[in-house]
Amino acid sequence: MYQWIKGNVYKLIATLSDTCITLNNSAANHFADVRWCLIGIDSDELKLAIKPVSKTDIDLHLYSLEDLHKVSMGNGYARISNKSLMQSVAELRGAPLLNDKCSCEWDEKNNMLVINLAVQ
Repeated sequence: MYQWIKGNVYKLIATLSDTCITLNNSAANHFADVRWCLIGIDSDELKLAIKPVSKTDIDLHLYSLEDLHKVSMGNGYARISNKSLMQSVAELRGAPLLNDKCSCEWDEKNNMLVINLAVQ
């Protein structure tokens, strides 16, 4: 009898490298209509949050421009490049980032993607 293997087409996955965060298509869909985001780190829980920022929020000056990170959309993925941020993440994890795949979840209440940084 066959045992069916679960796919990851609909799973939210972030790939962490030494220069950027790359979101798979399922995770990137939450950022389809935005080009900027906020990023926060919870060092106690080893989690990183990415919150989309709309053009309206930018026009209303709800967030400082210094706090925004650019979201680059590709065909089937999104990327946030920031070498300094990724160095901080590597230090927090205590391991170099070598295209590590991390599970994510969408937090509906806070409208943000939460990445589990714990080494898996």
